Amino acid sequence: MTKLFLISSTAGATEYHFTKKQIEDVYKKYGREDEIIVKETRYRGHLEEIVEAFLASSYKDKVIISLGGDGTINEVANLCLGHDVAVGLIPTGTGNDFAKNFDYKDFKIEDTFDISIRPIDLIRVNGKYCVNVTSLGFDTEVLQTAYDYLAEDKSLGKRAYIKAVADRVKNLTYQDLSITLSLEDSTKIELDDEFLVSAICNGGYYGSGFNPAPDAKIDDGIINFVTARKFPKWQLLPLILKYKKGKHQSSKYLDEYLVKSGQVKSDYNFLANIDGEIFSTNSLNFEVVAKAINWAYFEK
Repeated sequence: MTKLFLISSTAGATEYHFTKKQIEDVYKKYGREDEIIVKETRYRGHLEEIVEAFLASSYKDKVIISLGGDGTINEVANLCLGHDVAVGLIPTGTGNDFAKNFDYKDFKIEDTFDISIRPIDLIRVNGKYCVNVTSLGFDTEVLQTAYDYLAEDKSLGKRAYIKAVADRVKNLTYQDLSITLSLEDSTKIELDDEFLVSAICNGGYYGSGFNPAPDAKIDDGIINFVTARKFPKWQLLPLILKYKKGKHQSSKYLDEYLVKSGQVKSDYNFLANIDGEIFSTNSLNFEVVAKAINWAYFEK
């Protein structure tokens, strides 16, 4: 097995930080330095160059371990689709939401010595692949505002999301959406309403720790589709707190559907994001792709 450790230079503040030298020193200490390649991204497009060169190499049993956040692992996964390679993650980004699907308690580089490989699902959204969550509405507006804060002060880290939530609560907006869903039993339903947020979930967390889909599993062949319809404004803060902790499932203002595919349409463009990458559209077409990519699990 040959492991490429890919260190993202764009990752934000985090509880984990490992340098190229630290990784190489740990493997050298145990006489396993021949198992690894360690690369750091240095400019726009460098990550793609590194990954494509590794995929084209003659190494056997390739594994790419990404050191970054949700955006980095999304980019790596999209590059690796269709190749004989496994992908893993050391969470060194700002939000690290996809990492919450795994156990990183007391994580150390030695935990990457032994790896088991099992497939996980992805979500195809408008032709691109989503690893964790695609969402639109309030949460994407929060994300855009958080990015604006981080552009001014990168050291804010996760605090940028807290500031962004407070900002968007003051400027609340709803979206008129037409939603068509194909449920896990192939039943089709249609929803037409004003929505505050809609989240298309593979993993259970996003937005720096919000938990829209507590029951989501990344290998069950199912999308957890969560929506919040229009509700009295005085309910917003209590609902946000429940949504943060994954305690919102009993709320009469939120619905969760287990689906295979769906479409979200509007007469107007809306902001959406795929694993944190924001874009504008008036239509989202999405479907689960079961067992789409091999995932590298670290055996402690």
